[in-house]
Amino acid sequence: NNSSSLPKARSAISASTGNEFWVLKSSRAANISSLSRSPPRACLSTEISSLITRFGQIIKPSTDPRYNVWWSFGPFLEDVPRRLGTNEALDRAIDVLTTSHNDVCNGRVGTVGALAKYSHALRTLSVYVEDPRHAQDSNTLCAVMVLLIAQMFLGGSSQIWSGHTEGAAQILRARRSFGPRDEFEKKLFMSLRGSVLFEGLFNDRICLSDNEWNDLVRSDADQNTPEGRILLLLTQGPSIIGRGRAILECSTDSTSLRDEVWTIYQTCKTELSELKRRWIESDFASFDLTSIPQHKVSYVSPFLASHYERTYGIGLMVTLVFNCMLSALSPMDAVVEFDATYMSEEVLILAERGHQYRPMASGYLLLCASVAWIATTNRALKEKLMLILSDYRGDFQVREMTFMMKEIGWVGEHLRLGRSYRSNAASVRRQIRAEEDVYPSPSHDR
Repeated sequence: NNSSSLPKARSAISASTGNEFWVLKSSRAANISSLSRSPPRACLSTEISSLITRFGQIIKPSTDPRYNVWWSFGPFLEDVPRRLGTNEALDRAIDVLTTSHNDVCNGRVGTVGALAKYSHALRTLSVYVEDPRHAQDSNTLCAVMVLLIAQMFLGGSSQIWSGHTEGAAQILRARRSFGPRDEFEKKLFMSLRGSVLFEGLFNDRICLSDNEWNDLVRSDADQNTPEGRILLLLTQGPSIIGRGRAILECSTDSTSLRDEVWTIYQTCKTELSELKRRWIESDFASFDLTSIPQHKVSYVSPFLASHYERTYGIGLMVTLVFNCMLSALSPMDAVVEFDATYMSEEVLILAERGHQYRPMASGYLLLCASVAWIATTNRALKEKLMLILSDYRGDFQVREMTFMMKEIGWVGEHLRLGRSYRSNAASVRRQIRAEEDVYPSPSHDR
């Protein structure tokens, strides 16, 4: 029954509304919690005009790549301005994004003004999700993706995961067709799929069938590219983690699963080699640059170079995920250990180069460095990766380093088919909140 997924989506989003940000505990933001749940209304045309103007500034091609939201989060954003004024959930989400983006550009993270808008946007989204017609609308799904982006700019959170990706998955399940329904959704899915897929590795509430994962991740735009193929391989991750944990807990024969993972891993390495070659050689042959106006080529070429670098980093991360699984199924395997060291060194190279793209176009490196730290057993490499994590977390005021590393430890246990991440989530959340009480995340809103 597809309609049964809508309450689940509402529940996931409501979880974000109730628990998401530590700042709601602050007396300075006490007025936020008193916002009423009123029916959606159309924003005034002057508000929409202003919003379109502000949003246009952060997605135009000439905007510095370090602060360009379009470069970092996907071309679906270029279709958003024409949709503003038709869906208040999307309007509120874009307002949060532009406000929090401006804060980051000015060295502020998690200001009370931005968080108040975020709370309002969450409540509006929750109302839209309760309406079956609006819940399945492309603009509502887009609002979820926009809030995922804005959330990164808002700084530290005491919640393990946002609820947004879980809500997005349930919204999709409530529709008759899980895959994209038009050209806009095809572009939207290109950005949304990674967030849902990576959280799906750890959040067992995102419980999709093989066909649903395939419909979400497969795209005509990149199904014949190494980055598209390697993401499709990762869709097998949630199932493998569940089966692997059950096998190890029962001490049954893991040979069949090990062989299955080994085959996937070797395919990942093949795709990874192509991703690296394309990045090193700046191979733009698959793109028809002749169709692009000459005055725009100067914008496009750096974007492609950044894209190749980022897709190589994501490829490293995916391959390291399967490396962690293999290390649990094949302890003391010298090849697996050697590969982990090599790929972790590659992550360090990308992190060094990534300074030119900070803060926004290099956010993926936090994930890369986290998984590399988990995978490698080389102590010197781990220390270098910790320095990278400590450095890059400062771009968006990710929570205190001590608890960030504890959380990464739980992720490592999960990827190595040990105790599940969710079973440790309550403990991690309590630890993070206790730390925030002692060391509150800074607000630069004065």
